[in-house]
Amino acid sequence: MPEEIYHLNEQGLLEPMTEERFPLEDKLQELVANYPKLLSGEQMDPNNPRRWILVGREQGIADIVGGSDRWSLDHLLIDQDAVPTLVEAKRSENSEIRRSIVGQMMDYAAHATQTWSVSEIRHAFEERCRAENKDPSEELTILLQPDGEPDIDKFWEDVETNLRAANLRLLFVADSIPNDLARVVEFLNEQMPRTEVLAVEIKQFAGEKGSALVPRVIGRTASTPDRSSRKRVRKTVAQVIEEMSSPGAQAAAQQLVNIAEEYGAKIGRGDSGFTIRWRNSEWSKQNYTLAWIYPSNEKYWMNTKGFTFGMNDWGFEGAPSALRKTLIAWAKQFQHDPFTTSGGSTAVAPSCDGEITEHIYAWSMDLQDAADNIDIIASRLEKALKDLNYLTSPVKSAC
Repeated sequence: MPEEIYHLNEQGLLEPMTEERFPLEDKLQELVANYPKLLSGEQMDPNNPRRWILVGREQGIADIVGGSDRWSLDHLLIDQDAVPTLVEAKRSENSEIRRSIVGQMMDYAAHATQTWSVSEIRHAFEERCRAENKDPSEELTILLQPDGEPDIDKFWEDVETNLRAANLRLLFVADSIPNDLARVVEFLNEQMPRTEVLAVEIKQFAGEKGSALVPRVIGRTASTPDRSSRKRVRKTVAQVIEEMSSPGAQAAAQQLVNIAEEYGAKIGRGDSGFTIRWRNSEWSKQNYTLAWIYPSNEKYWMNTKGFTFGMNDWGFEGAPSALRKTLIAWAKQFQHDPFTTSGGSTAVAPSCDGEITEHIYAWSMDLQDAADNIDIIASRLEKALKDLNYLTSPVKSAC
């Protein structure tokens, strides 16, 4: 029997509103796209309610790096902490809402973390804004609610970090969530500490003077991991260097920072260490990382540790081939050094010919080894940044 809610009108009379299913699945999907507030971010995190921007509907996902799209995600949203949110919205009458949608979403998440380019995601968001006559910067300002001017580049860098680390949110949305799906969602949300899995039930009630939408978040239990601290606290360069136990390593790190700043490279702050990055905005909105510096020899993101040098192998769309060749030449210098180990060449997906595609090529060294070999490292970094800057120089040598 359909549920009812009641509206108390200005005359003090109760007006019944009866539950109605959405006549078309596209209507539900359109509501989610136009009004992400319906996902009830305050129920997901009462202490820090979630807000979202819409990247786009029908976001394509490939099954191999560089391949054509195999799947289409209903919605891709990103919240104020740069956490990608994958949404599948179905009517309760759709048979997929029972079981197959779970496996489908797992496929999407597993492949999206490896095949999506953050530069493409950013481009899709900006294109969607322009198509709707909206300013992308204003949309992000509303999302981030900064004290001053929002650091838009940093936001997209955080999206990249969260994506590569599978720090995601998966949402199953329907006008009625079946019990078996609710149980699966609760189980996954308890067992996946980095990826939040929730269902959102959006019921529609119709009356004589309009309709009402009532969202309810399903999946949070007493044993659900606390994600209230999901927002990352970035260490300053000074904090990272201060935490290094070796004075020689501290001096080496500072020397690399000085070279990076001299040649216009960017220092990216993280919650564990910092990176040295280079970017040319005319070619791409992608930052190309040359170094990962941490305060200890423990393993961090994608097996990087201590002092790690190399390159991220994505985001080259629209850039000349010379850029990638220059970065490969920089990274390969460390490949056969006796003081380095393979640090970040992490296999992520098989290519169409059966070979392994890697997302970053990097070699690591312990803090003391970096201190002992800083002259070699500094010389290589200086040359790499000179070569990269030369690629974008308006006047190049005739030879």
